[in-house]
Amino acid sequence: MNKNFSDILNLLSKLTLRRIANSMKVFLGYYLSRLTGKPLVWGLPFSLTIEPTTSCNLRCPECPSGLRSFTRPTGMLTPDLLKNVVDQVARDSMYIIFYFQGEPYLHKNFTEMVAIASSRNLYTATSTNAHYLDPENARKTVKSGLDRLIISIDGTTQEVYEQYRIGGLLSQSSRRHGEYC
Repeated sequence: MNKNFSDILNLLSKLTLRRIANSMKVFLGYYLSRLTGKPLVWGLPFSLTIEPTTSCNLRCPECPSGLRSFTRPTGMLTPDLLKNVVDQVARDSMYIIFYFQGEPYLHKNFTEMVAIASSRNLYTATSTNAHYLDPENARKTVKSGLDRLIISIDGTTQEVYEQYRIGGLLSQSSRRHGEYC
């Protein structure tokens, strides 16, 4: 089966009547707002983006995390806060994206947080630079129930890769031997 089709089926498997109704409320509110020119908010978000951490091991020149130049508070999400959010939205929402500008695998409880969302039948996704995706973290990731893993690689040679992923090593064998920046 085509991987994209399989991923779509997996996402659709998260649908419930309540989640469908909530999504319809959100879309209807949006379109009525456009028609009337007045804000109309119905329903809860059907998708959330949650940042496990603002920390990153790289110094990418376009990223506030890489530049260490956030204009907002930084830190690590607590599992309790995540559980509280998931408890509030799980019946109506269906998708949680676990990344924004930090490296999610720097959070020591990252896979446990994914498991919290997965246990509530929420579709989960993350993006990583894969520097911490060693065999142990790979096993934990699979066990967590993560639905989609995006690995960001900005070049196929070390020379090209390091132009953007400053401080990063493309070679898995180099990372395995602890040669991090």
